[in-house]
Amino acid sequence: MLVKYILRSVAVFLAVFLFLSGIANAQWVYLGRKALGKVRQLSGEMKGSQQPGYDVATVLLEAHADKVYSTAVTMLQTHKEWKITQRDDKSRTIEFSDGKRSAGMQINRLEDNLCQLLIVSTGTSGTTNTTSLVLNGVLRVCNEMGVHCQLADE
Repeated sequence: MLVKYILRSVAVFLAVFLFLSGIANAQWVYLGRKALGKVRQLSGEMKGSQQPGYDVATVLLEAHADKVYSTAVTMLQTHKEWKITQRDDKSRTIEFSDGKRSAGMQINRLEDNLCQLLIVSTGTSGTTNTTSLVLNGVLRVCNEMGVHCQLADE
Protein backbone atom coordinates (compact mmCIF):
# COMPACT_ATOMS: atom_id res chain seq x y z
CA MET A 1 0.00 0.00 0.00
CA LEU A 2 2.83 2.40 0.92
CA VAL A 3 4.67 1.55 -2.30
CA LYS A 4 1.59 2.41 -4.39
CA TYR A 5 1.24 5.71 -2.50
CA ILE A 6 4.90 6.58 -3.12
CA LEU A 7 4.71 5.65 -6.80
CA ARG A 8 1.49 7.63 -7.20
CA SER A 9 3.14 10.63 -5.50
CA VAL A 10 6.14 10.37 -7.83
CA ALA A 11 3.84 10.13 -10.85
CA VAL A 12 1.90 13.23 -9.74
CA PHE A 13 5.17 15.11 -9.14
CA LEU A 14 6.46 14.19 -12.61
CA ALA A 15 3.14 15.14 -14.25
CA VAL A 16 3.17 18.55 -12.54
CA PHE A 17 6.82 18.98 -13.46
CA LEU A 18 6.06 18.19 -17.11
CA PHE A 19 3.13 20.63 -17.11
CA LEU A 20 5.10 23.45 -15.52
CA SER A 21 8.20 22.84 -17.62
CA GLY A 22 6.48 24.34 -20.65
CA ILE A 23 5.52 27.53 -18.83
CA ALA A 24 8.23 30.16 -18.58
CA ASN A 25 8.04 33.93 -18.70
CA ALA A 26 10.77 36.13 -20.15
CA GLN A 27 12.51 36.89 -16.84
CA TRP A 28 12.97 33.22 -16.01
CA VAL A 29 14.18 32.45 -19.52
CA TYR A 30 16.78 35.23 -19.18
CA LEU A 31 18.00 33.81 -15.86
CA GLY A 32 17.84 30.31 -17.29
CA ARG A 33 20.35 31.19 -20.01
CA LYS A 34 23.05 30.85 -17.35
CA ALA A 35 21.99 27.21 -17.12
CA LEU A 36 22.45 26.46 -20.84
CA GLY A 37 23.98 23.04 -21.35
CA LYS A 38 23.85 22.15 -17.64
CA VAL A 39 22.17 18.76 -17.26
CA ARG A 40 20.12 18.40 -14.08
CA GLN A 41 19.18 14.95 -12.90
CA LEU A 42 16.79 13.52 -10.30
CA SER A 43 16.49 9.80 -9.64
CA GLY A 44 15.10 7.44 -7.05
CA GLU A 45 14.72 3.77 -6.53
CA MET A 46 13.01 1.72 -3.86
CA LYS A 47 15.89 -0.22 -2.22
CA GLY A 48 15.16 -3.93 -1.99
CA SER A 49 11.92 -3.58 -3.95
CA GLN A 50 10.85 -4.92 -7.33
CA GLN A 51 8.86 -1.72 -7.89
CA PRO A 52 9.95 0.61 -10.69
CA GLY A 53 12.32 3.43 -9.91
CA TYR A 54 12.37 6.73 -11.75
CA ASP A 55 14.95 8.93 -13.35
CA VAL A 56 14.62 12.43 -14.78
CA ALA A 57 17.15 14.53 -16.67
CA THR A 58 16.63 17.99 -18.14
CA VAL A 59 18.76 20.57 -19.92
CA LEU A 60 18.29 23.94 -21.60
CA LEU A 61 19.63 24.00 -25.15
CA GLU A 62 20.33 26.92 -27.41
CA ALA A 63 18.66 25.30 -30.42
CA HIS A 64 15.33 25.20 -32.22
CA ALA A 65 12.90 22.85 -30.47
CA ASP A 66 11.75 21.28 -33.74
CA LYS A 67 15.35 20.49 -34.72
CA VAL A 68 16.07 18.90 -31.31
CA TYR A 69 12.86 16.86 -31.61
CA SER A 70 13.63 15.60 -35.11
CA THR A 71 17.18 14.73 -34.03
CA ALA A 72 15.87 12.73 -31.05
CA VAL A 73 13.32 10.88 -33.20
CA THR A 74 15.99 10.01 -35.79
CA MET A 75 18.34 8.76 -33.06
CA LEU A 76 15.63 6.52 -31.57
CA GLN A 77 14.69 5.14 -34.98
CA THR A 78 18.29 4.15 -35.71
CA HIS A 79 18.72 2.22 -32.44
CA LYS A 80 17.09 -1.19 -32.98
CA GLU A 81 16.88 -1.99 -29.24
CA TRP A 82 14.47 0.93 -28.65
CA LYS A 83 10.93 0.96 -29.99
CA ILE A 84 8.95 4.20 -30.21
CA THR A 85 5.63 3.37 -28.54
CA GLN A 86 3.98 6.78 -28.90
CA ARG A 87 4.86 9.95 -30.74
CA ASP A 88 3.21 13.36 -30.90
CA ASP A 89 4.96 15.70 -33.32
CA LYS A 90 2.76 18.67 -32.41
CA SER A 91 3.67 18.61 -28.70
CA ARG A 92 7.17 17.23 -29.45
CA THR A 93 6.78 14.22 -27.14
CA ILE A 94 8.06 10.69 -27.66
CA GLU A 95 7.57 7.57 -25.57
CA PHE A 96 9.84 4.59 -26.13
CA SER A 97 10.77 1.25 -24.57
CA ASP A 98 13.24 -1.62 -24.78
CA GLY A 99 10.83 -4.07 -23.15
CA LYS A 100 12.36 -3.68 -19.67
CA ARG A 101 12.43 0.07 -19.33
CA SER A 102 10.07 2.76 -20.53
CA ALA A 103 10.95 6.38 -21.08
CA GLY A 104 9.42 9.57 -22.34
CA MET A 105 11.01 12.63 -23.88
CA GLN A 106 9.57 16.10 -24.30
CA ILE A 107 11.11 19.12 -25.99
CA ASN A 108 9.60 22.45 -24.96
CA ARG A 109 10.14 25.61 -26.99
CA LEU A 110 10.97 28.54 -24.69
CA GLU A 111 12.11 31.05 -27.33
CA ASP A 112 12.94 30.88 -31.04
CA ASN A 113 16.39 29.43 -30.40
CA LEU A 114 15.98 28.12 -26.85
CA CYS A 115 14.36 24.89 -25.69
CA GLN A 116 14.21 22.51 -22.77
CA LEU A 117 14.87 18.80 -23.26
CA LEU A 118 13.30 16.57 -20.61
CA ILE A 119 13.65 12.78 -20.36
CA VAL A 120 11.81 10.67 -17.77
CA SER A 121 12.41 6.95 -17.32
CA THR A 122 11.07 4.08 -15.25
CA GLY A 123 12.51 0.61 -14.88
CA THR A 124 12.43 -2.44 -12.68
CA SER A 125 15.01 -2.46 -9.90
CA GLY A 126 18.00 -4.64 -10.53
CA THR A 127 17.62 -4.98 -14.31
CA THR A 128 19.67 -2.10 -15.67
CA ASN A 129 20.97 1.20 -14.43
CA THR A 130 18.18 3.59 -15.45
CA THR A 131 20.26 6.58 -14.35
CA SER A 132 22.57 6.10 -17.30
CA LEU A 133 19.60 5.83 -19.67
CA VAL A 134 18.34 9.40 -19.26
CA LEU A 135 21.72 11.01 -18.68
CA ASN A 136 23.25 9.29 -21.69
CA GLY A 137 20.14 10.12 -23.72
CA VAL A 138 20.46 13.83 -22.99
CA LEU A 139 24.19 13.80 -23.69
CA ARG A 140 23.69 11.92 -26.98
CA VAL A 141 21.13 14.45 -28.20
CA CYS A 142 23.45 17.30 -27.18
CA ASN A 143 26.36 15.66 -29.00
CA GLU A 144 24.30 15.03 -32.14
CA MET A 145 23.14 18.68 -32.10
CA GLY A 146 26.72 19.91 -31.66
CA VAL A 147 25.82 21.56 -28.34
CA HIS A 148 28.14 21.27 -25.34
CA CYS A 149 26.34 19.77 -22.33
CA GLN A 150 27.68 18.63 -18.99
CA LEU A 151 26.34 17.44 -15.66
CA ALA A 152 25.48 20.46 -13.52
CA ASP A 153 27.50 21.09 -10.38
CA GLU A 154 25.26 20.98 -7.34
